[in-house]
Amino acid sequence: MKRAIVFFLLCLCAAPGRVLAQNVGGIGAQLLMDTTGGHTMPMVSGLVAGSAADQFLKATDYIIKVDGKSCLDKTLVEVVGMIRGEVGTKVHVTVADTKEGKNPREYDLTRGAIPAITTKSIDPVPAFTEQCENDVREMKKRGVSVVKTFPSDCGNYFFNFDAEARTYTIRIMVLEGGDDASKPFGVTARVFDNTNEKGATAISRYRKEDAAGYTRGLLDGTATFTKAGVGVVNVQLQDDGKKCKAMYVVICK
Repeated sequence: MKRAIVFFLLCLCAAPGRVLAQNVGGIGAQLLMDTTGGHTMPMVSGLVAGSAADQFLKATDYIIKVDGKSCLDKTLVEVVGMIRGEVGTKVHVTVADTKEGKNPREYDLTRGAIPAITTKSIDPVPAFTEQCENDVREMKKRGVSVVKTFPSDCGNYFFNFDAEARTYTIRIMVLEGGDDASKPFGVTARVFDNTNEKGATAISRYRKEDAAGYTRGLLDGTATFTKAGVGVVNVQLQDDGKKCKAMYVVICK
């Protein structure tokens, strides 16, 4: 993936779960470093409830400038250093809808310390969904014909699409979370014409990418239809620990 996923609570300046000195704080935002297009820009992927960022920013906002200084191609450490400071002081941030600066807005945010917050305290689903949608945008830029996408909260396991007589590429992205490593988790899929479920193609090449206590899994495969009709993707989870947080299915031709 071209996107580098890095989670960090700007309220904290130490490892997750540790409490900072009382005079050091931040705005209460979780960052994802977007490296697509050859340039890096920090993007908000989560917000601490009640924090300064929570009052003014939204997940998927790009932080373009901090105190008038550009964040373009800065490292995560550099951006965090620009934002954090003494609790009670203000930091001026410029955010936009895109990393190119579309629809810029400026805010003076008051820094605050939030003890005992960890990366797991923030819902990772918005960042996961945005990452998946960004992957789809990158696929389209490369000329891939995306037929349909299906975001899901793990409550739906059957996804239908209008199929032609051809071969399709199937990608299934899964957000996996939870602390109990002893509980098994796995993802497979069956792809079939809805009139011929017995002739389903099995997809089982599932791999994982770890990030901040959560895991994004990728399941890739292909399926060939001999006639036009309704194609069905049936995602099958082995999830004894109820760790599936979200899914995103992409159909390409």
